[in-house]
Order: sequence, then C-alpha cells, then structure tokens
Amino acid sequence: MDRRAYLMDMRKNGLLKGLKPCFVSLKLNGGKIYNEGSADFIMSLKNGVLHFQKLSFLFRNLKPKDDFDVHAGRFIEYRLDTSKNFLNTLDFYDKDGNYLEIIYAKGREDTLSTEDNIVRIIKELEESFNLKEAK
Repeated sequence: MDRRAYLMDMRKNGLLKGLKPCFVSLKLNGGKIYNEGSADFIMSLKNGVLHFQKLSFLFRNLKPKDDFDVHAGRFIEYRLDTSKNFLNTLDFYDKDGNYLEIIYAKGREDTLSTEDNIVRIIKELEESFNLKEAK
C-alpha cells in the first residue's frame, strides 16, 4: 500500500476526520482506553480530539463503524519510546492511570509523514492542553 497516495485520495474525497494523519496500530492492553483487539488505524487530530479511523485487515479499506475518538484534554502525560529498530511507541496517560498505547512504523520513506505528524500532534497537545513528557 502506498501510504502517501492513500492519504491523498482520502483527503481528496473528504474522508479524513482530522489533520496530521498518521498510520498507527493499537492493541488490547491494560490501559483501559482501547479495549478491542489489535488493529490498524489512521489517527488524526482536530479541535482537540484524536480521531481513529479503522482500516480493514486485508484490503486496508476504511471501516467507519469501528472508528472512535478520544478527547486529547483527558491526557496529562505522554511517553515516546524510540528505542526499537522499526517501531516507535507513543503512550498517552490520563490522571487515573489509564493509557493509550499507539504503535507506528519508522525509518522507511513511506513512514516519514507519520513520524513527522506524530511529533506535530505531540507539540500541539503540549501547547493546547499542557501535556507533559513523562519522566
């Protein structure tokens, strides 16, 4: 799948829910924010809301009935783990200890826009919601 072409087509057809789109994966974890199985999404941000548009497993088509949103103001801290070779992990934490674990590919030409947009999303959340990096 050519990620850039896919996003451009979605943008042209008005299918993106937000700005700064990123190809991410979520998996079931103990964080209590995402409680489904492993899946791929396009994450974007608009008006303080993180939008997750689910992609089908086989053909990477959108599955709107499985989309979900999270208000970014709920998060107080984040941790970005860049120590692995091909994957980064971004965790958002709320005041109750719940977290959202976001996994995304890195280091390839077609992942550069996702890597850049993740950094832009973090920066916007730091400025808009006083999100802090976890120590």
